Amino acid sequence: MKIFRKEVRVYYQPYYENSDEAHLINHADDVCDLALKINRECDEKLVILAAYLHDMFNRDNRAKHNELAYKYVLTADDKFLKELSCEERKQVAYAVLEHRASFKGKFYSPLSEIISAADRGFPDLDFIVIRSMKFNNGNARKVYAHISRKYGTNGYAKYPEIYQKIFSEELARFQRLADELTVEKIEEIWENRELI
Repeated sequence: MKIFRKEVRVYYQPYYENSDEAHLINHADDVCDLALKINRECDEKLVILAAYLHDMFNRDNRAKHNELAYKYVLTADDKFLKELSCEERKQVAYAVLEHRASFKGKFYSPLSEIISAADRGFPDLDFIVIRSMKFNNGNARKVYAHISRKYGTNGYAKYPEIYQKIFSEELARFQRLADELTVEKIEEIWENRELI
């Protein structure tokens, strides 16, 4: 499986070049690592493909990147996708479509839930602050507004059931810290990012 993953990574890496700092290929690596770790029922090849496809159009259209990836998976005749059955393609397509934290529907398959959960990452506020600062070019006020809206106790981020089971204690602590976050704390985390 290591060889397959390496080939997939190399094949889709160009889609991640010139993206914002928070959505480079290393983000897809992290999603793949966590997705494989929490996967209990899906074909590993599908997990790997969905992880590397999920943000492939982020640099082109942030607002609709998941829809673009969904369409790509269903229609592209690329090296990996043409080997999938119709149902496997649909599972991967829906996994990339449904991965966003704002998705509120019912997941198409367990693969969608796994990729969505893995895209949340480990519930670590320092990591989220640093990733958000990279995305927002170091603007702590924008990051504060984003984290408050998305990650707080009443934030819009959806945490899949599997994620809540695996990270229940960590998630509760993470949301509490997000509720208590200040612009000053964000700047402190950013200044000390090399130590984290």
